[in-house]
Amino acid sequence: MTSGKKSNSHRLEFKSWIPPLGILAAFVLSRVLYDQAGIRFQDDTYLGYWSYIDPELLKTDLWRSVFHLHSQPPLSNLFTGIVLQSFPDAHGEVFHSLYFIPGILLGISIYLLGDSLRFPPWLSALISIWFIVSPSAVLYEHWLTYAYPLTAMLTLVGVCLYRFFQTGKVLWGFLFFALLSGIALTWSLFHLVWLLGVAVILFVVSTEKKKVALAAFLPLLLVTAWYAKNLVLFDEFTASSWVGMNVSKIATFRVSEKERRQMVKSGELSKFALILPFRNPQVYLKLLPETPLTGIPVLDGPETSLHSRNHHHLVYIEASNYYLRDALRIIRTRPAGYLRSVWQAIYIYFHSASDYDLTIGNRDRIRTFDFWWNRLFNGQWKSDETSVERNSSMSAEHVGWWIVAGFLIGVAGSVNFLWKRRKRLAEPQNTLLLFMLYNVVFVTLVGTTLDIGENNRFRFTIDPFALTLCVFVLWNTVFPSNAGRPEGTK
Repeated sequence: MTSGKKSNSHRLEFKSWIPPLGILAAFVLSRVLYDQAGIRFQDDTYLGYWSYIDPELLKTDLWRSVFHLHSQPPLSNLFTGIVLQSFPDAHGEVFHSLYFIPGILLGISIYLLGDSLRFPPWLSALISIWFIVSPSAVLYEHWLTYAYPLTAMLTLVGVCLYRFFQTGKVLWGFLFFALLSGIALTWSLFHLVWLLGVAVILFVVSTEKKKVALAAFLPLLLVTAWYAKNLVLFDEFTASSWVGMNVSKIATFRVSEKERRQMVKSGELSKFALILPFRNPQVYLKLLPETPLTGIPVLDGPETSLHSRNHHHLVYIEASNYYLRDALRIIRTRPAGYLRSVWQAIYIYFHSASDYDLTIGNRDRIRTFDFWWNRLFNGQWKSDETSVERNSSMSAEHVGWWIVAGFLIGVAGSVNFLWKRRKRLAEPQNTLLLFMLYNVVFVTLVGTTLDIGENNRFRFTIDPFALTLCVFVLWNTVFPSNAGRPEGTK
């Protein structure tokens, strides 16, 4: 009898490994096929993409340059600089290899999210495989920027949260908040307000508030310290000084030039309302000639060693403040126009994540496959808009209608599910749902009200959560027997 029980136990243990192994096999096979289709890692973006420090400074003045960043949180540039210095002759291959790690991590994390929500193993594996083999996932995986690693980190964070509330172990809670702080120190969209919001929600719903406070303390302190550093050095309690320029794109510069000129002439707006944001620092220095020299190259140099704009110049701080004041003035005096711009941003938000200009080199190599994937699985009939068209007009054929439907089903269904169980939010499953819902709503609101143009890229980060929420709602609608059972019941 003992031998039989051991045999059954071994079979069950092996069976539990089949879905993760299937996900890994699908990942490897898909990457081989994409490689044969011509997909290549875009490792040259660190040379010119706005968020990166001058590559020469990343190689020769990394720590001082990163410390004096006011435009971006530090971790993306720090990671890039360390790789450049450690592998000066092979950094492209190293970046490419390292980006496979979040790809695998993403696939396993999506599977574990489904398992935490009591999906059948085959269903959890299916949605994981579907996501990681999609053109969007592969295009972002082959692009040297923070979007893809953050997507994997945020998905893993959900798994850690579930384990924290399931086991009550502070170590899981600390890992959860540590990853959250890493996200906040990589992309300014995930603001300190977002992190504090997570901490407050968990503190309120948890029955073990001391453990939540203990797990959150150091990660919260670390992120706050970075904001405080910027307050001391630059008089700005923020992770990014670009917010004014970003908001101006969706507010000020959606107003016609003629109207803006009239408002500048009347004194309602500053002269910055006539200068497109993110211009060369020399343009702003003409208006702000008293900007001091600091002796710090990343703050003083108008251009990089590659003769492109240095978007981390000190002058951007004061310029961005002018842009912000003008944008807020436009929002107050022309709210209807601003809301139209937000509607345009929502339109872009629900495009396929692959329908993005900076991935176009690789996307052209799989254009037919991407085209049909978008049609079949995203409900987006066409993907041929230019960036100008996407920002100025709307076409139903360019909207990912399955994305819209899945998003609405996931959000509305989850709200309804959690409302019915509002007295049991401390149960691990319900806490996980609440956390995913919070992130989907936060990124959607911030990503469509404070910027325009890259909104579908913003959405990609929470796509695994939106997909999982949609599947959760549909699955528990069709098979309601497991929905809402207290943890540990059969």
